Amino acid sequence: MRRHLQSRISQSLFAGVLALAVFVVGHNLYFLLKYGSDYASDIARTGDGSSWNSTIQFVLAAAALLATVAILRLVFLLRQVRRSDIRPQVTGLSGATYLRAVVPVWLKLLSASILLFVLQENFERLSAGLPMPGLSVVGTIGLKSPVLVFALVSLAFALVVALFRLGIDSLEALIAQARTRSWSQAPTIHRPSPAESAPESVIGRNLAGRAPPCFLPA
Repeated sequence: MRRHLQSRISQSLFAGVLALAVFVVGHNLYFLLKYGSDYASDIARTGDGSSWNSTIQFVLAAAALLATVAILRLVFLLRQVRRSDIRPQVTGLSGATYLRAVVPVWLKLLSASILLFVLQENFERLSAGLPMPGLSVVGTIGLKSPVLVFALVSLAFALVVALFRLGIDSLEALIAQARTRSWSQAPTIHRPSPAESAPESVIGRNLAGRAPPCFLPA
């Protein structure tokens, strides 16, 4: 139960950091495309300032830490496979399997990052004394909409995350299969039955080889 809870917490933390990373990258990329080289002064005018820069640094550092943890986990599993007697057959990754792994992650990151973008922009304008734009910050679906930017950024993140997940899952499955096979092939200890383990009498062994005594009539 505790292990399951820890796994859920770590997965939620990982997903949250990923959504924040997509949000900050997509946010800055959108304003860079919208305002050009002067985007820093333009986003500061709408409420982004030093606090936003600190947020970017913190989120990107957390994302880099999670990426490092994922890489170390992958390296550890690869070493476990090489040290064991596993001889996996090298097969290519099918496009359907990869697509099924990418799409859910992409949709979750896209929806979460757009929601964070709407909340952030409304809060910043409220803090700067400007009227809140509501959902109008998203604009229309098109080249000038942040939806396209966040869709591309979240897709790039999802492609990388799916590769890591598929690699880690396949290595863990190989290791589990090897452990199950080693347990099933373990030699069994023969325990003798009570009749086999009973000490054999020397007198009984000698009598067993002789005929019963013949009693002659008197």
